[in-house]
Amino acid sequence: MKNPIVYTLVGGLVLFVWQFLSFAAINLHGEAQTYTEKDQQILEFLDSIELEPGMYALGAPSDAERTDPALQEAYLERMEGQPWAQLNYQAAWTNDMTGNLLRSLVMNLLTAFLLFWMMKNLADPTLARRLMLAVFVGWAGFMFYPYSNFIWYKKPDIWAHLTDGTIPFAVLGLLGPKGR
Repeated sequence: MKNPIVYTLVGGLVLFVWQFLSFAAINLHGEAQTYTEKDQQILEFLDSIELEPGMYALGAPSDAERTDPALQEAYLERMEGQPWAQLNYQAAWTNDMTGNLLRSLVMNLLTAFLLFWMMKNLADPTLARRLMLAVFVGWAGFMFYPYSNFIWYKKPDIWAHLTDGTIPFAVLGLLGPKGR
C-alpha cells in the first residue's frame, strides 16, 4: 500500500480488531481478568470503607516509610513474605464503552500512520525490512510498558502482550509501502 490514508485506515482497523480479538473474542488476556467467588465480598467491603476511586499498591510503604531510612528498613523487614496487591478501584461501573472505543480507534489509526511513515522512509523497504521494522516497533512497545510492568508486578498475561506486540504488527509490515 502506497497511500498513507488507506494504510492508516486499514492498519488502524487491523490493530483495533486485533485488540478486540485479544481481549474479548479469543481472550488471550483472560488470566489477568479472572473471576473470584469473593468478588462481591471484596467490592462490598471496598464500597463500605468509602475508598476513593484510583489505583492502589496495597502493601506499599507510606510516605514516611519512603523518606525515613529507619522507617524504610522497618517496613522492608515487616513486609518480607507478606501479601501485597494492586487495586484499580472504580466506584461506579458503566457499560458505555463509546468513548473508550473511539479513543482506542484514534490511537490505533495514529500508530498505523506513524508506522507507515517510518516504513516509507526506509532506504530500501523490502518485505523483510518492513516486517522487521513493524515487529520491532511492536516489541519496543511491549518492552517499554507491559514487560517493564511485569518485572515488578508479575501480571499473568505477559505472553498475551508479547503476542499483541508481534502478530498485528507483522500484518502491518506485510501491508506496508513497497518501494518508492
